[in-house]
Amino acid sequence: MEMVYFIAAFIILLGSVLLLNIRIRIELDKDRRLLFFGLGRSGAEYDFLSKINRLKLFGLKLKTSKPAAKPKTKTPKVSAEVKKETPAKPKKKRERPLRDIISIAPQCLRAAGLYMLDLVKSAAVEEFEGEIEGGFDTPDLTGQAYGFYRAVLGAVPALAGRFRYYPDWTGASFTGAVRIAVVLPLYKLLYRSLVLVFRLPLRKLMKLAIGTKKGEQDV
Repeated sequence: MEMVYFIAAFIILLGSVLLLNIRIRIELDKDRRLLFFGLGRSGAEYDFLSKINRLKLFGLKLKTSKPAAKPKTKTPKVSAEVKKETPAKPKKKRERPLRDIISIAPQCLRAAGLYMLDLVKSAAVEEFEGEIEGGFDTPDLTGQAYGFYRAVLGAVPALAGRFRYYPDWTGASFTGAVRIAVVLPLYKLLYRSLVLVFRLPLRKLMKLAIGTKKGEQDV
């Protein structure tokens, strides 16, 4: 009976973990520039302004670290005596023929492209808010940027109330704040990765990774 409870608890725990989201969050404003990557609300956060790394667990800060100072390089002492080393026997190098690489490249590239496309489709925009005021050196470039902004709003109406751009016609400038969060469910990542494995020519890839010794011929 205890074994049944253990299996049930393991399945529930595994299901709970698979339902978590892989989250990437970006916050940009004049006071802070943060990049967060983690699972759920736990993960690593980097502050580009203060150069500080933070480790978070369920949203709580556990550890903060600053980049370590570079150690001073010491000049190595050159010894007067040089020991003679016996030359090692050269090992037979393994070859990976270019024709084999070219033969599987299209299938691998196609599988990788479909994998990236599937991940983009599986991801969801959790948060997208921004307000930017800026311009370029010349008014025509600012007008092109504003026209592109209006075209994006027309293509994606959901961004109309979340992202605003105010052109500055007087010259080059940039102020504002942006908050973006993209999530990808863990179970979708595992499923898409499994599909990728079946799309790849694994047998040929393993054979290519091992290589063949010089003088050997494929049978």
